[in-house]
Amino acid sequence: MKEKLTNNLGLKLLSVFLAFFIWLVVVSVSNPVITQSQQVELEIVNANVLESKNKTYEIIGDQDTVTVYYEIQTMEAGNIRPTDFRAYIDLAEMYEPTGSVPVYVEVVNHSRLINGEPYTRPGVVRVQTEDLQRKSFDLTVTTIGETADGYAPGTTALSPSYVYVSGPESLVGQISKVGVEINVENASSDVTGTTSPIFYDANGNRLAQNDRLTVNRTDISYDTNILRVKDLVLNLEPEGQVADGYRYTGVECSINSVRVEGLRSTLAEASSITISGEELSMEGATGDREVTLDLTQYLPEGVQLVEGESSVIQAVIRVEPLTNRRYEVPVEQIRLNGALERYSYELSPDTISVVVRGLSEDLDQLEADAFDAQVDVSAMTEPGVQIGILEVNLSSAYELVSTGAVTVTISEIGPDADQGDEEEEAQENGTHAGTTAEEGSSQNHAQTEAHGDGTEEPEAQNAGTE
Repeated sequence: MKEKLTNNLGLKLLSVFLAFFIWLVVVSVSNPVITQSQQVELEIVNANVLESKNKTYEIIGDQDTVTVYYEIQTMEAGNIRPTDFRAYIDLAEMYEPTGSVPVYVEVVNHSRLINGEPYTRPGVVRVQTEDLQRKSFDLTVTTIGETADGYAPGTTALSPSYVYVSGPESLVGQISKVGVEINVENASSDVTGTTSPIFYDANGNRLAQNDRLTVNRTDISYDTNILRVKDLVLNLEPEGQVADGYRYTGVECSINSVRVEGLRSTLAEASSITISGEELSMEGATGDREVTLDLTQYLPEGVQLVEGESSVIQAVIRVEPLTNRRYEVPVEQIRLNGALERYSYELSPDTISVVVRGLSEDLDQLEADAFDAQVDVSAMTEPGVQIGILEVNLSSAYELVSTGAVTVTISEIGPDADQGDEEEEAQENGTHAGTTAEEGSSQNHAQTEAHGDGTEEPEAQNAGTE
């Protein structure tokens, strides 16, 4: 088979060439008429007819070209281009019940080469009309990117601050807001420039550009302040007195600090936000008190919260009841103030009851052996039994309610006590000597009276001496 194809290959190629050449000669001599086509852009005429009725239109199927058919001799077919034709519809001729409009075609160039009248397919297009709407939108601002560390975008001035959007009601109705996007990537100073408005739907998503929607201003000028950012600590200071038998134990807040922005000079001296007043009153409280605070009322002038920071916070003023608890303090633990060295002191009973008031949790941490207990005996200057007042020093977390009585027995000791014994013995000896002398004197007087003279005086004197 292969040999049959390759045999006389040159003669076969020559035959093909001769056949093609003869075909060209025949065509050139006869130059037959053929049908050709071109894709021609569809032109809209008299669109203002609908605009005057506050309506807009749309060609169903989004058709913007039609196919133009024409007859031409074969040898001239290569000279025809799509721009040699004009295809258009006249909206003034629209049949409103169906929206049908005929397509017209004209030969612009090389009309002498065209045989007969060209025509289009489709010969009729359908146009859908809709009420035209013009609506104003305030422009919103969206920043893109992250500013330099320690900075945040502030307010933005726009010119203009609003735009008018015109188009079919169905398309304008899809627009929830119109805004601009400003790039603040690594910005540490104010950002200025111009940009174009962007359409957003109700979910905040961008809407695709649509030629049927028009905006009265396409260039929007903007000037965005770049502010200093700082964290300010929240200081909550409750006011008033809780009810008797209760104690304020602190205030808790949902956050400890808040992020704010402002001019560098304004934030230089700000380090905290102090909140006080009636909103944090705990007057007469017998339990926890919950309050809601609006931070914007306490911000320094010229300072505002960073976008995304909540202005409303929750705080709880903690108030707990006080309880009494009894402790037994050993007398060995009690110190004596003002004790004299010549006295000994004995305290009784063995333990003294002390009642302390405080928070239950704090009382659990208090032990009796840690009490600083003392009795002042400086005013007890005579031996005997006296009643002392027990003093107990406690921290500010506790309150001393009552203490038991302390019996103090005072006795003399030391050199003063020996001197006192000697004086007592001397007094006793003196009393005995005086008694003996009195007895001798009585005897002498009796003897004198008996003898009637003084001869026994010496004897009596001797007796008295003895």
